[in-house]
Amino acid sequence: MKKYLLFFTLFIIISCGHKLDSNVEKAVSYISKYETCILTDFVFATPSYINLMDVASNDDLIYLTDHENPVVRYFAFIGLMERNYPKTRKIYNSHKKDTEVISTSNGACLKNSVSINSLMKDAISHESVYTLYFSRNKYHKTKINTKSSH
Repeated sequence: MKKYLLFFTLFIIISCGHKLDSNVEKAVSYISKYETCILTDFVFATPSYINLMDVASNDDLIYLTDHENPVVRYFAFIGLMERNYPKTRKIYNSHKKDTEVISTSNGACLKNSVSINSLMKDAISHESVYTLYFSRNKYHKTKINTKSSH
């Protein structure tokens, strides 16, 4: 009897993987279909990224870092960085061998193809546009909140 109970419990745990809300599924579907070339330094200003951030929880973003579409994986990773998720380096480490390529652009005429692990590595570096932007944004939000509480 204990064997069956253990088996049943394991079956329930395994089959109850993370479920995405329908709004998150729509956002992911849009990104998968239409985001074929990303502006690497300005992902946080992309409407589809902003929409994903509006509808996805941290758990959703963590789950999406393993999505089949590399742009979704990258957007989810950047989203976790924006939210100051403490385990972004651990997520990056799990993607060190993720060499799938994303088409990128500088917003003008320069296009490139870059592996997702390289993009993630660049994003978590201290000189990264994202690191600087998110820390500056956090500073300004803190400063605004401090002023409004007085």
